[in-house]
Amino acid sequence: MPATKPTQKGTAMDYLSAPRESGIVKSIMTQLGFTAPKGGRLPAGVKLDTLVALDEALGVSDFADCVSALSSRIATLQAGRRVSTAKISATPESIVASVQAGRISLADLKAKILELEAETS
Repeated sequence: MPATKPTQKGTAMDYLSAPRESGIVKSIMTQLGFTAPKGGRLPAGVKLDTLVALDEALGVSDFADCVSALSSRIATLQAGRRVSTAKISATPESIVASVQAGRISLADLKAKILELEAETS
C-alpha cells in the first residue's frame, strides 16, 4: 500500500499499486478464487502470497506458452503508453544519432526534410 501520510512508510510493492477504481486487483484475486467479504478486505498476505505463487509458476517450463503470452500482452500495453519526446539539438550528428537510436524514424526525418525544402524554395 502506498504511503498516505508523510510519516507513513510505503511497502516495497508500491510500484504494483493500481487505482482502486480500475478494479484490476479485485478482478485478479476473484479469478484466483479469493474474494473479500462485502466492504471488507482480502485475507492478510493474500496479495503477497499470490505474487510468490505467480513467481514460482512463471519459472515452471510447462508454463512457457503462458509466460510468452503475458510478456507479449505487457509489451503491447507498454507500447500504448505515452513516451517522452526526444529533444534534438540542431546538428546533423545529433539527428543521425536519434535515428540510429530509434527515437525518430528515418521516414519521419525524410518527410521533415522535404517539408523544409518546400518551405525554403
